[in-house]
Amino acid sequence: MTDGRTGAATKKLLISFNPNPRVLPLVDGGVKPEGVDLEWDTGEIGAAFLRALTKNDFDMFEFSISHYIATRDHPNPAYAGWIAVPVFSSKPVFLYRNLFVREAAGIKSLAGLRGKRLGIPDFSMTAGIWIRIMLKALYGIHPREITWINTRPARLRHDHAMGFDHSTETGIKVINIDEGTTAQQMLERGELDAAVGAPEVEVGAAPGIRHFPREQWVEVLAAVQRAIGITPVNHTLIVQKRLLADRPDLATRMLQAFERAKFEAYRRSPAARAILPEYDLDAQRRAFGDDPYPYGLEANRQVLELVAEQLEIDGVIRKRPDIDGLVAESVRGS
Repeated sequence: MTDGRTGAATKKLLISFNPNPRVLPLVDGGVKPEGVDLEWDTGEIGAAFLRALTKNDFDMFEFSISHYIATRDHPNPAYAGWIAVPVFSSKPVFLYRNLFVREAAGIKSLAGLRGKRLGIPDFSMTAGIWIRIMLKALYGIHPREITWINTRPARLRHDHAMGFDHSTETGIKVINIDEGTTAQQMLERGELDAAVGAPEVEVGAAPGIRHFPREQWVEVLAAVQRAIGITPVNHTLIVQKRLLADRPDLATRMLQAFERAKFEAYRRSPAARAILPEYDLDAQRRAFGDDPYPYGLEANRQVLELVAEQLEIDGVIRKRPDIDGLVAESVRGS
């Protein structure tokens, strides 16, 4: 491929991204970024995050918002070469689909997590951050009122790969799962009251263990929207700064391409607009609007501010970053 502006040949760039409906038009070639030739890696997202952290061999990649912010507070020469493009195409749907509770714990709503033991793959993962933001916004529950258990083995935990752990100075109780033990075993033995499943943390229904009522999530998210004005967002797009040195317009081109892909996805299927496609799409559109996945810095400034604030409360970072400095300079006005 050649650059349409300069006529110069372009190098194929390796990009890792989960092919969710809003990204699929880029992956399948229905939408093409101008002058950018992409090679897609669409493997399991948790493994891709770990690869980015340990090998750092992607040119561009989807990444956790919370762990990206944490890289600014835990210096590493590799991560210093990362900068975000404000693409926000995913929400923590796996949380909504994979929260399991022990029936004996009596958890009928999220408010029932107060005083309980909750297993989550990584305490500092973005989905965990949003659980704590939602519990505080809706029910006034502080993270200190829950015992948090990291259920990923240490070798797979993203914060472990980044070389940091949770600060004990906050009074929040965070425990690492024992090697050789699983979240499912802890639930079945009554050592956890609830747990969130993920590809590396298999949790499922069993005698005395059931799904948290998934039909509640649309109502919960609508309440969150009313309380704080947004719904949770999980990941963003990271670009290697070295690419921007040679191609200053790359961030703009990628933001524009992802935006076009999103609206092409909306055209292809009404379900692409949904947060939970398996539930009433009209009700979700009424609750969350015509575009519940806005891109750009200004539309997501509050998202980034809330995540950074919670990371500081949780003791994951010592100081909140400058929000503008998190994204490439050419797209800060987006």
